[in-house]
Amino acid sequence: MGFKQFTNFMKKSFKHINRESGFTLIELIASLVIFGLMFTLAGMGIVVAAKGYMLTKESAHMAQKAQIAMARINRELLEINDIAAVSATQPYIIYDHLDGRKAIAKDGSEIKMFFNLGSAETLSDLSAGDILIDNVVQFTLTYHKSDSTTWTHGADDIKDLSSVEVEIVMSREDSDVDNKIFRTTVRSRNTGG
Repeated sequence: MGFKQFTNFMKKSFKHINRESGFTLIELIASLVIFGLMFTLAGMGIVVAAKGYMLTKESAHMAQKAQIAMARINRELLEINDIAAVSATQPYIIYDHLDGRKAIAKDGSEIKMFFNLGSAETLSDLSAGDILIDNVVQFTLTYHKSDSTTWTHGADDIKDLSSVEVEIVMSREDSDVDNKIFRTTVRSRNTGG
């Protein structure tokens, strides 16, 4: 075997090796770009799914807090005997209950309950109340007569009070997506309306 035959043999061998094994640089770069895009899309999908989960979890937590607060307010207003004072500017109601004089008031972003008020007709210290619910944007109490007109404290008799509409607007703790509105109407047993 001569030198010329040896070089021809080597050329054929290298051509055979190069064709059958390995990748070109362009193939490697293309595959890396494709894998990078796939991992980026998968990562974005995981982030979106995690955000959706957190939003759903926060919504469920907010709804649960509102449901508990509304149930307590409903139970309190269901058994009122008289209303001592109301205010729309600083939303509160001071009322006589079977257990004595109580109040429900909004203090900042919290709705609080006040117990054992004696004969008080104003709330001088809002910090003294027990927090019922937080993250409250708005708290509204609307009083109605049985003919659906507005009942006015001081002008109308307590026996004319048919229902109290309670509205709580809450904000989310973790985002500024949108506020949630929770409403209930309480028909008092002891007012005669």
